[in-house]
Amino acid sequence: MLNRRAATQSFAQDRDTGAAPATGAKAGATQGTFTTSDAIPWKPVDPKNHPGLEMFVVWGNPNEGSSLILQKYPAGMDSGWHWHTAAYQGVVIQGKFTHTFKGAAPQTGGPGSVWSQPARQVHDDKCEQGGDCIIAVYFNDKLDFNPVHMEAQ
Repeated sequence: MLNRRAATQSFAQDRDTGAAPATGAKAGATQGTFTTSDAIPWKPVDPKNHPGLEMFVVWGNPNEGSSLILQKYPAGMDSGWHWHTAAYQGVVIQGKFTHTFKGAAPQTGGPGSVWSQPARQVHDDKCEQGGDCIIAVYFNDKLDFNPVHMEAQ
């Protein structure tokens, strides 16, 4: 049985990350940009509910529409069961990352592993022990996070 929390949250606005589109190549730009991995300005996503989870907006604006974001999970962090209004695609860049669709076996992979997440499908994400995880996630529309309480059956 699923018990959905009524309110949804926007990652960047409601969680005060200050996230804004990266200063990347925009329409009409005459100069590209390059940011080394050690210079990424990571921002906390939700220190109260997901301590240590950080994000960086590479492209777009997650509060308004489609976007590409990087997320950094501390080793051992589990997001908990949740769903998003928009579909998204993910790629593991660093670490061992587990993605679990409700009702299916967990899938774990290292760098280069990919998955596709349909809109509104309940799932869980976890960075396995042994090192932090970094994933790249392309959201097809506005980013939100809708927690789900999974009751024992």
